[in-house]
Amino acid sequence: MVVVLDTGLLPMGDRIDAAQDLLADTEIPSINRLGTVAGQLWHRFTVWDLGDGVHATQVIGTGLGVLRGAKQLRVAAPERVGIGVQLTGSGTFSHCGADQVIDVGELSLTDGTSASDYSSTGIGGTKVVIFDYNQLALPVETVRSAATRLKSSPLYGLVTAHIAALGEEGDIDPGPARIMLKSATTQLVRALITTAAADPRQHDDLHDTLYLRIAAYVEQRLRDPGLNPDQIARAHNISVRHLYNVWSARGISLSQWIIHARLEGAHADLARLGRTVPITVTAQRWGFTSPAHFARRFRAAYGMSPREWQQTNDRQTP
Repeated sequence: MVVVLDTGLLPMGDRIDAAQDLLADTEIPSINRLGTVAGQLWHRFTVWDLGDGVHATQVIGTGLGVLRGAKQLRVAAPERVGIGVQLTGSGTFSHCGADQVIDVGELSLTDGTSASDYSSTGIGGTKVVIFDYNQLALPVETVRSAATRLKSSPLYGLVTAHIAALGEEGDIDPGPARIMLKSATTQLVRALITTAAADPRQHDDLHDTLYLRIAAYVEQRLRDPGLNPDQIARAHNISVRHLYNVWSARGISLSQWIIHARLEGAHADLARLGRTVPITVTAQRWGFTSPAHFARRFRAAYGMSPREWQQTNDRQTP
């Protein structure tokens, strides 16, 4: 389910009330401050349900403040954890005895049982994933300890990219795909927290997220023709044998998975770019050093040659 509210489409006098109502329905008790920029007042809210006990909220607009003080904690202090990424602009965040400036691409971690104060000025945006504590199965002390040390985790960049990308492909209907997305998100955030807090659980969490970390590493380097098992194993401080063992439960070999992902990228580019880019150039961009090998693999995967696929899309383009 996706809930979207764009207050810019409402009469000026109704915008703040509509935003406050949405936040009251989806988030924990807080004082929400909605600001203006150069006389503008608008906010666009998107809420994604990732499954029982996990949802994501994105807010983009003209200034936002979210305060949870002693009064709000007395009203309700649900056991929830929020992990947010600053999408645009910057914000200030006071929590767990520390004051932080959150710039674009940086994370913030919130324990819902503690006081916190976030604010951003100017036009900015943030995306926060909210977990019930029982989903992460971590003690409050671990989360509070990690809140000021997130950047010390080796998973910081991976989790940042993962949260920023959540929902960008649209809503996912209930079913296996959404279950897998919720599981992967929960595992990554749990591992981020335990490694930042130097919690003893971190070793098990790093092991549990190894496949996800390898997959992200490979996806970022699909265009590198030199990508190989030795390089991937070294980057994750494991043996090539261990790498193959990690992948063996996936039903496809690592090399076949890489080839398939490269073909998908080339397939999309040939359709998008048409004859403006030579086929050999597209193949090289996706890590295929041999045009003949690329053509053979492409035909086996899609039942036509790269040229035929390119021409098909040329005919369909006005």
